[in-house]
Amino acid sequence: MQDTRQDRREPARLLLIGIGRWGRNHLKTLTRLVDDLYVVDADPDQLKAGREFSIPEDHLSTDYRHFLDRVDAVDIVTPADNHLAISRVCFEKKKDVFVEKPIAMTTVEAREMIRQAEAGGAILQVGHLYRYHPSCLAMKRIIRDGSLGTVQYAYGHFMGFKRPRTDVGVTQTDAIHFFDLFNFLFDEPPQSVTAGVKNYLNLPFDDTSISVLDYRGKIVYIEAGYMPPETRRDIAVVGDKASLYCNFQKNTLLLCENRHERQGEKCVALEGEARDVPVVSEEPLALELKAFLDSIRDRSRPMADGQAGYEALKIVEACYESSKLGKKIDINWVG
Repeated sequence: MQDTRQDRREPARLLLIGIGRWGRNHLKTLTRLVDDLYVVDADPDQLKAGREFSIPEDHLSTDYRHFLDRVDAVDIVTPADNHLAISRVCFEKKKDVFVEKPIAMTTVEAREMIRQAEAGGAILQVGHLYRYHPSCLAMKRIIRDGSLGTVQYAYGHFMGFKRPRTDVGVTQTDAIHFFDLFNFLFDEPPQSVTAGVKNYLNLPFDDTSISVLDYRGKIVYIEAGYMPPETRRDIAVVGDKASLYCNFQKNTLLLCENRHERQGEKCVALEGEARDVPVVSEEPLALELKAFLDSIRDRSRPMADGQAGYEALKIVEACYESSKLGKKIDINWVG
């Protein structure tokens, strides 16, 4: 069913910081969702985008501090290396914060952001988009209702030829999407990680990432990279009764009732029906920003809260450690 609130504007006063490539998508979406939007970018040339969306001149600035006393909440879409510094100022002003993923550069910074939000009673939501994707929400329901049987393993690809980011590597910007998504689908983080992370372009950060996550025996393989000639955004979850395959580029979700059956000494592959799973057609970015506005209004904990951002980032750090040491890394989730 289509969300009847799709075009309803919220009375919240919101500050958007950063209107680069992804920030412009936030800008476009927020102009449909909030009545009073302030826009900031350190580069004055970027503010042209705000004018294109009819943001008033007195709502535009190169310094986010100019507007903090006028707004209820802040949407941070800037490089990860300044997430902590900006959010600290926002939390000191008792503002709710949406911050794009990764939540921070390190888990130490992420913990500090969580502590600051809790100390001020502020909402902290992290931009883990796939938790709000209609197909992923459908997948979670199907896994929970037992249609797949016992989940055995899964995989995901988030790769394609594109320009590398300059603040974090591909593990921390792309693979992290699916680290968080599988945490969400399985209702827990993995117990261990084995990874190979490479820097073939000889830039400061990694450009190729292959990781294997172990969720209590459920093995998940995730590949990310800037160099493959094919662009792939897909995941699969395989159970002993059926499997799910989601192609995010085509916006399709398929339930395949294939399974293996032991017949005496043989194992037989039984090919079952493959059918499309209907999902709501709505932009995931709009859904997650609506959820943030709901949390501001209701003071409810976001589905992608600071803890989710921290756990995804901790997996990233485990991948780097595993690749450096050349061995499996057990992740300690206590403390």
